[in-house]
Amino acid sequence: MYKKKMTWWVSAAMVLLLLALTGCQAVQGLDLAEAIKNSATVKSSESKGTLQIEFVPGDTSKLTADEQKSLSALQQVKVELTNVKTQNAQMTSAEGTITYGKGSIPFKLATEGTKIILSIEGAKKPIVYDVLGGSDATLTKMLPTVIQEQFGNKLAEIKSSVIGLILANTANPSNISVTSVTDKVNGADLSLQQAHIELNGTELATLLQKLFSNILADEAGLKDLLSQFYDALSPVIEEQVKAGSADFALTILSNKQLAIGLVYEPIRDFLEKTAASFEEAMSGNAGQGLMPIKGLFDAKSTLQADLYIDADKFIRKQTLAANIPLPDKGTGVAGLKISFASETWNMDKPVTAETIDVSGGAVQVGKDASSIYRVLDNLDKQSTFYKMLREDIKVTKKEVNLQLADGNAVSTSDTPLPFINADNKTMVPVRFISEKLGAEVGWNGGLQEVTIKDLLSGKTIVLKLDSKMATVDGVSIELESAATLHNGSTFVPIRFIAESLGGKVSFDDETRVVTIKRD
Repeated sequence: MYKKKMTWWVSAAMVLLLLALTGCQAVQGLDLAEAIKNSATVKSSESKGTLQIEFVPGDTSKLTADEQKSLSALQQVKVELTNVKTQNAQMTSAEGTITYGKGSIPFKLATEGTKIILSIEGAKKPIVYDVLGGSDATLTKMLPTVIQEQFGNKLAEIKSSVIGLILANTANPSNISVTSVTDKVNGADLSLQQAHIELNGTELATLLQKLFSNILADEAGLKDLLSQFYDALSPVIEEQVKAGSADFALTILSNKQLAIGLVYEPIRDFLEKTAASFEEAMSGNAGQGLMPIKGLFDAKSTLQADLYIDADKFIRKQTLAANIPLPDKGTGVAGLKISFASETWNMDKPVTAETIDVSGGAVQVGKDASSIYRVLDNLDKQSTFYKMLREDIKVTKKEVNLQLADGNAVSTSDTPLPFINADNKTMVPVRFISEKLGAEVGWNGGLQEVTIKDLLSGKTIVLKLDSKMATVDGVSIELESAATLHNGSTFVPIRFIAESLGGKVSFDDETRVVTIKRD
């Protein structure tokens, strides 16, 4: 179903949609771009907001009784954020509640730089996610550690300029109107200008295509943005150089012109690839994954936004609504309705964000496949949040497909290919499979041992290289074939590792694809 990680996707997409819905030209005397850029410069504020996601029921006849129950429970999900306090670009806190068909889940949230810290009912320890942690961005990995640590914070400092570049290259949608209204913000009546915007998915697609095309053509604008980002980072660079750092990368970064010249082409290349992936998604030729992107750009999709702007050209309230049709793929869902509303006050007034204590330990999560299992392992199994993730969203439901190769094949991707060994047994890469199925993998070079900890069941599996003997929770088991090193990775018999981790194995003779499923 299209429900996994939907809340995350939607909240991340809101900013992009809001910017795409507005343009750089003034409408009826109101400069929307100026209002958005002004709002991005606000350093501190208080606010509240609500995000609601509704799945429009479709044909549920192909769903099991269990799937129908889950869909019913998740048909309407609401995330409310209250008491949101933004102290500065690095520190924000909020209290909130997730409400769905089976109950409500209170939580507290705090940000510290690029780290998001979540304390949620049912969790034994806070959960920490670093937005830039584990990033595959080559440029970020090449930077000195001290620069990597400050990268996200400094990027936040030039947020207004980033938004300015986007807006300067965005055309106005065709349907915008502006009216004067009186409305409440945090209980107080304010005189505001309401900008109402409407468009369908086809126009949104055209706006985004033009946006990418214009930014790629705006070399001066992109280089100016890089210059501003460099200026934000330069005090950190200078401090390290003065401290006597011998890092060669810092020597290069000390030269502004050279540094900008080195990063411009890779960033432009990244933008080109992103634009190409959007084109592919719009055409429907790309895999849709967790979110049916093509449906968003369908002519039947509708989007509308209302921005409420005060006399000082700051956005004080905003609402966004989207209605997206979904293709019938036996999911029981015919469409998706998304609504978002927020209001802001006490802008640039003294505001102190709350903090979440992690001195007693925290669960670090990232983009790796086993992160969701670490979250589950940290939750009380009787808690509403655990039941929501495990029973309704079914985050542990996995399917891993691997193309079988002969014993001499070398993978051209990051995924080692399974093969059939001399014993006529299918061998699979133990680390890749284990992590995909929710286990953590450790390697002891001295003992030539692999230790696998199943985060879902708590089971511990120990394998020794070139040995047919393994242990599962201390009980010895003889393997069909010995664990072996192949093309730089440790491989083990597929049935042993899959079934030990609660999976089921199937093989398609025609396509030569090995499939492992876990509920």
